[in-house]
Amino acid sequence: MTHSRPLLPPPLPLLPPLPLLAFCALIGSLVLAPTDAYASEFRSAAEVLGKFKSEPSVLDLQNMVLEYSKTDSHYVDAWLAASTAAALLPEVTFGYGYDNGYGQDFDYIDLDGDGIATAADESVNASGVDVKHGFDAKAKWSLSKLVMSSERIRVISETQDIVKLRDKVLDEATRLYFDRRRLQVDMLMNEGDLKTQIKNQLRLEELTAQLDAYTGGQFSRAVKNP
Repeated sequence: MTHSRPLLPPPLPLLPPLPLLAFCALIGSLVLAPTDAYASEFRSAAEVLGKFKSEPSVLDLQNMVLEYSKTDSHYVDAWLAASTAAALLPEVTFGYGYDNGYGQDFDYIDLDGDGIATAADESVNASGVDVKHGFDAKAKWSLSKLVMSSERIRVISETQDIVKLRDKVLDEATRLYFDRRRLQVDMLMNEGDLKTQIKNQLRLEELTAQLDAYTGGQFSRAVKNP
């Protein structure tokens, strides 16, 4: 009894083995090609950051924050100067008086000849109205307030609170600014897939909105109109 064996297709020719180094280079090019190709457009960090030179600098942002929050030092200096100048103004008082007097003069004449002057003998000799108006003004200076006054003490106390507020808003705005800039650089160097692009764009808009909250919208206007 004979058994027939199935016919097998001839074996495929083997490809010559690639050198290990060439193989690794091939894999690396496939995995890193998009990022490296995009990043190769820039030769230095200055070139990358130069892409954003039309946007406000961090110093521009800080000036916007100080102006919007009214915590700039020139506001404090103006308040202190005003508190001192206020002492130069006198305390002024005005007075007005009005007097309306009416009078009559009477003469008693013995009309009936009995030697006794009675009400029946009364006659009006003269009458008149006396009206007087009076004005006066007084000015009082407290020169001691030029040295120190309650207003100046209050301004100095409020200045300390303003300095704390200024430091707080500047620190937060500066942090948001560089968070936004790092995100911009990452979006520029690593495009990513569609989901990553949407996520990054929403985060960029969120950071921009937060900076607008600290500047009253000045930051966005400066970005759109460099």
